[in-house]
Amino acid sequence: MTDRNLTDEELMRRTARHDAEAFHMLLTRYEKRVFALAWRLCSNTAEAEDLAQETFLKIWRNAGLWQPQAKLETWIYRVLYNLFIDQRRRVRTQSEELTPDIRSDEDTPEQALIKKRETTEISEALNELPDRQKEALILCYYQGMKAKEAADLLSVSQSALEALLFRARQTLKDKLSRRKGTK
Repeated sequence: MTDRNLTDEELMRRTARHDAEAFHMLLTRYEKRVFALAWRLCSNTAEAEDLAQETFLKIWRNAGLWQPQAKLETWIYRVLYNLFIDQRRRVRTQSEELTPDIRSDEDTPEQALIKKRETTEISEALNELPDRQKEALILCYYQGMKAKEAADLLSVSQSALEALLFRARQTLKDKLSRRKGTK
């Protein structure tokens, strides 16, 4: 088996022994997903980069704590989420716009403007949701986590997560409808 084909378990075992090469492979495997979740939680690129870096630093230091029965990706997200919660407790600030300018080369200027306006409206409405509802939506819809994984990460039951998602979708729908009605 080549180094590139190592399982998560093998990489974590080697990382726990402070094997820098294994850690680098782990970092390469998960860095985009970790940054994406961090960015969605923080709504700020610089904060997300710091949070992702802090997450991997914590993984490097605590790799020996991971238990192979747990899915590694979920454990990494849990480390990230805990750091985010700690950070949020320390500093309660207004967040910036959730999504950057998303523009396809194929879009006309009008299409790009419409997409940006829609994205901005959704981002603003999402940022107005209560924290737990926002986090549930981000984990399930933007990060693609299964309900059980997201519930575990948020330390709630699966039915509580489903209730959060239901309320979040309803609130988001209402906010977006009101915005469209005022234009």
